Formats: sequence, structure tokens, C-alpha cells
Amino acid sequence: MNRKLIIFQILVFLAATSCFKEDIKLEAPKPGDVETMTIEIGYPYLNQVYYNCKDNKIVSTNTKYDWHLGFETGENGYHIKVNTAKGIFVSNQGNVAFDAITSATGLTWQWDASSGNLDSLAIDNWYNTTTELATNNLYIIDLQSDKDGHSLGYKKIKFENVTGTNYTFSYADLDGSNFNSFTLEKDNALNFVSFTFANGGEIKNIEPPKDQWDLCFTNYQHFFSNLPLPFVITGVFSNKYAGIKIAENNDNKFASIQLSDTLTEEFTAYQDEIGYDWKIRNNADNSFTIDGNKSFILKDQNGLFYKIRFVDFYNETGSKGYPKFEIQKL
Repeated sequence: MNRKLIIFQILVFLAATSCFKEDIKLEAPKPGDVETMTIEIGYPYLNQVYYNCKDNKIVSTNTKYDWHLGFETGENGYHIKVNTAKGIFVSNQGNVAFDAITSATGLTWQWDASSGNLDSLAIDNWYNTTTELATNNLYIIDLQSDKDGHSLGYKKIKFENVTGTNYTFSYADLDGSNFNSFTLEKDNALNFVSFTFANGGEIKNIEPPKDQWDLCFTNYQHFFSNLPLPFVITGVFSNKYAGIKIAENNDNKFASIQLSDTLTEEFTAYQDEIGYDWKIRNNADNSFTIDGNKSFILKDQNGLFYKIRFVDFYNETGSKGYPKFEIQKL
């Protein structure tokens, strides 16, 4: 090859490569400051409080008595949950006439699993996904009590249809009185649209938009294997339906947890992964202490990680129902 041509090609190569900038070393994001938050559930555990990790703020608060059922949104959503903070039970009577059941005596009761898994809800099998038709099952719902401890009795209900935009259902008291048919519109900004039987039936503005909250502090039913029915306890649900995942660390190392630890921790999508047992109950006087070994790592909807540990369950005056925690973005 001509010597001049070789020299020319070398010069062209050097000129071309000189146009590329040197690789820039990307630094890992710096962790945020450790912040503190106190949540006012209050005693006797009245409130449900929705919280956002990124802004370390409360998004909304409602009482646990404000709603009874939650209807899944989304074009293909059809699942229906109950308000486990009230301890609601459900009995599936199968495909029987609406007036076939007039008493709750001797019924077998079911409840929503605290995991939040949609295949473990008390109102199951009302909709056949193959035929895309309602099964015409009749459900009896034990509404438990109001805030003053007065029984709210029972409702019987049939869920008749679901479309991409709404649900239709009919309900009444066990004796057939107060019959009503209702159409509930879906709201895709939410995970679930809330409904109450109060005042003849109403849609309630309870759950915030699904992209605005990470944790819900609330009562809920938890099933203990040594008890015949679930027990209502106080704890924390994560926003699993929007993709929140939680890992639990029991090594008493909150201060040293860093972003690299997220590579080896086991994350789950159970909504009760944080749950209730970050506090320890004293059976003698029903008081609580905090489990100092336990920390949690939360992965939010945007892929950011936060570490959390609880430091108290009481407020300054000694009233329980005020979980206090530290949180830091990794």
C-alpha cells in the first residue's frame, strides 16, 4: 500500500477518535437525610392514613367507618374487596334466589387475606372470566358495628355485571327491605373505588390516586392459626397494586443499610409485609414496645428505595395509636 495513503488513513483515524469525549464516571446517587414522621391513627384506632415516602407527607386520612366495599378499577378489573379495618365477614350462598336467605344463623364466614392477593378475597367467584358473565351468587355481608359499637346488621347482595367502565349490583337487608340497585363507575386513577351501604348506598372518596401513596396505616384482619377467626390488629399496608415492594431486615442495622444492600434483600409484593409485628404486645397490660431489630426497605413505583424503622407507637401524652418512624432515601 502507498506509504502516503497509510499515513493519511492514520491521521484520519486520529482525528475521528479525538472527537469522542472521554467516558464520564457516573456516581451513585447520594442518600437523603433521615426524616421522622408520626402517623395519627389514634386510639381506639379510628383512622386510615395514606402516606407518600418521597415527600414524607400524609396524602389523605379517613375513618375506618367511612366505607364497606372496594371495587377494582381498570378496564379488566372485576375484584371486590371488603374493609377489613371494620372486621367485615362475607358468606357466599351460591346461585340462589335473592329472597332465599333471610337469616345469618349458621352461616360460614370468609374474609380477605391480609396479603392483599386478589385470589384470596372473601367475595370470590362472582364473575366467570371465561364466559364474562356474573355467576349470580348471593353474598351475605356482616357489616359489624359503627363507631359507637352499635351493630349495623347484615346486607345481602348480588353483583350482576362489570364492564370496562362500571359495576352493577343489587342489595337489601336480610328481610328484603331497603332494596336498591346501584351502578358504580370505575375511576382508573385509583386502585379501588370505595362504596358504603350508608345513606342508601354511596360512592366514597377514600383511596387517593394510586400514584400518590406508598403506605396505608390502618386496622386490618389478620388470621392467627390458633384462633378460629381473624383478629383485627393495627399495622401498615403497602400499595402493592401500584407495584410497591417491601423487604424486611431483622439484623438491627438500620444505620448501615445502603443502596447496595437492595441487591441481596428479598422483596415481596404482599401488602402486609410491613404489617403489625414491628411492635411487640405485652399481654399483661396490652401495652406495646418497638422491635428494635426490625427495619424495612421499600421500593417505590419509580424504582427508588427507602429504608424505614419504627421508633414508637405512642404520642407525647402516652396515647397509643401514633406510630412514629424514621425514613431515609437510599
